[in-house]
Amino acid sequence: MHFFNNSSVAERIFGKSFFVKYYLLILGVILLTISAKVAIPFYPVPMTLQTLVVFLLASSSGMIGFYSTLAYVLLGIAGLPLFANGGGFGYIASPTFGFLYGMVFASLFLAYASKKLFKESILAISFSIIVAAIIIFLCGLTHLTMFIGFEKAITFGFLPFMYSEILKIFLAIMLTYVLLKKTKQKTRF
Repeated sequence: MHFFNNSSVAERIFGKSFFVKYYLLILGVILLTISAKVAIPFYPVPMTLQTLVVFLLASSSGMIGFYSTLAYVLLGIAGLPLFANGGGFGYIASPTFGFLYGMVFASLFLAYASKKLFKESILAISFSIIVAAIIIFLCGLTHLTMFIGFEKAITFGFLPFMYSEILKIFLAIMLTYVLLKKTKQKTRF
């Protein structure tokens, strides 16, 4: 599969074998599930660590991070209780589902950006992760607007999360940058 051809941080650390990639995919689904369960209950959107995990998975694992995010959402829709408030096909009609499909689109963007843009540039990493966060919030707020209106979507779906999201973006940028630098140094020897 050509989607697995980009050299990511994860591949530099763990290798490029077929089984390693699928183990990393499963690990990504597990990390996303755990990050969803560590939640601070807000209405209508709980505060979780999912966006941080999505940023780190996609920026460090490339397409494996995207496939992990996609598998996580599909398994949750299929009925596994992976999401912050459970799972199942009915979750598609929940007010918070837009944030989940926003994470899929954001991870796809970050996976391609990690292959094309990063090159150890903190500006490129910052730009890519900020755009990924915007993608998540655009999808999430658009979906939430259909349930509670635009003004309430901003009030309940963005403002309470603004500062924590800035912190998660900063952490993701720094961790990605450090991982890129460290793995680059290892591959030189």
